[in-house]
Amino acid sequence: MNNCRNVTYKASTDFLESGCHIGSICMFTFSSYTLFLIYKKSSEAMKSSVPYMIHLHLWTMFCDLTWAVIVLPMFFMPVIAAHASGLLLYVTKDPIALMWLPFASTGGMLGAMVNLFEHRHQAIVTNSRFVMRRKWTRRIYYTIFYTQLINFGLPEILTVPDDQVKAKQDAFQKFPCLPPIFFEDTSAVIQENARLFNPHMYIACALLTSMIWFYCSHIAWHLLPKNNPSMSSGTRKMLKNFFISMCIQVAIPTFVVQLPNIYWYISINSEFYSQELNNISIILFTLHGTSSSIATIFIYKPYRVYTKRLLLHKILRLPEPKPISTLASIPNRSVGIATLQ
Repeated sequence: MNNCRNVTYKASTDFLESGCHIGSICMFTFSSYTLFLIYKKSSEAMKSSVPYMIHLHLWTMFCDLTWAVIVLPMFFMPVIAAHASGLLLYVTKDPIALMWLPFASTGGMLGAMVNLFEHRHQAIVTNSRFVMRRKWTRRIYYTIFYTQLINFGLPEILTVPDDQVKAKQDAFQKFPCLPPIFFEDTSAVIQENARLFNPHMYIACALLTSMIWFYCSHIAWHLLPKNNPSMSSGTRKMLKNFFISMCIQVAIPTFVVQLPNIYWYISINSEFYSQELNNISIILFTLHGTSSSIATIFIYKPYRVYTKRLLLHKILRLPEPKPISTLASIPNRSVGIATLQ
């Protein structure tokens, strides 16, 4: 007996597309403004990191646009399958291209995140064998690094079942509540065995996370006074504040991305199917760019001060507070005109 509920709006492609498109408009608005702030309003202490911040921000925008507009995948977890309804369908319906681009954009964004912390590590840690000083070494390393990350989804793409009809029928027998759109040509089963899908993804994420943790811990160690006594207290405070702000900037969107990943992990391992939650998880995933931009605006003081002045005094035209003049107190001395009796 089929115990499936009636199809709700949250389980439809209309809900997924509307949520992703609205989110992409917000993302593009906030991200464009944040790019302006990074390029024009960064302080002198941030100048060396500006190219790397822009690099990460552009990859984040591209990742969000890929997931929310260009490909717009609809997941059917715990079945490792997806339906594409993005703009790329007007160019090609090749399943390899439709699957490769979301993996590539996510991998590039993760690589840019590691690159940002590696640059801070190079700027702060002056004497260590773990620092790449030669330009050609960095170029070779990052060429290999980004090539691997952009193509880290190839194991899944190369093991896609050839007989899609049979793979979809097998999945439907196990999960009879799958929607009719699951059987369309723009839908594909990526991996028949869900437990073969998880290890590769989580190993890749674990390696990247360990690299970031290494750079962060090494930076924090070298910012301690006893480990770098030649650094002045003012420079140390400035570098420490900037490093903490950078960590928070990356941590907030990472937390947003982890929420749908936690659901997908639970769904796969418990074989729990809910198309409503699948759609909500995709929408939430595409909001990490917006959260990153908002975090960047409010965390860094130069951006926060400029934005506050822009909103209050330029747009709302509220009067700017006038500086309060203070008079120094002068001790009473016998200076002046004597009072005539």
